[in-house]
Amino acid sequence: MSENIYKLHNVSRFIPDNYHLEYDGHYYSVLYTYHGKPAMLKATMSEIRICDENNRLLCKHVRSYKDFPRYITDDSHMPPEHRYYKELNAHDGAYYRRWASVYGESMVTLIDRILRSVKHEEQAYNSCKGILHMCNDVPRHIAAEAAQICIDASACKYTYFKKALSRLVNHEPSEKSAAGLPEHENIRGTAINE
Repeated sequence: MSENIYKLHNVSRFIPDNYHLEYDGHYYSVLYTYHGKPAMLKATMSEIRICDENNRLLCKHVRSYKDFPRYITDDSHMPPEHRYYKELNAHDGAYYRRWASVYGESMVTLIDRILRSVKHEEQAYNSCKGILHMCNDVPRHIAAEAAQICIDASACKYTYFKKALSRLVNHEPSEKSAAGLPEHENIRGTAINE
């Protein structure tokens, strides 16, 4: 095997406020309480080690060669407020589908269609969260009915749901009934009088 595989690269620097040290285009975390202190980053072909100024090991990471993610973060290195924010926002499509199930099959179908309507599911999370938060203050059957209106209209979107829910809550006529033909004596029905 080549000697380069085992070659160790040492880089000395201070740990920045974001508690990640850069090496080869990637940023590796160290416990946030060490920010501002000197550290050594040691890189092999397979591992990144971060040591303190006395060469005591602080942490290690598997070395990354992928383009994404650039930041390699151990959750235990994060300050409590960062960990809280990550946990708060660490929801996936399954999470939104489970939440939707509280409101019935129509809501599950609506949320599922929204999640499937985008190239990357993550792009739909805010819409799903917004729809489900709107349902907090309304009876479940009304939320389910609004979801069904969206499904029937093939308009599974946040804005359409918001309008449908508002109409139901405010007892306004739906778009279909509002757009119906007016009553008039000159309009022919099924029976034609001659």
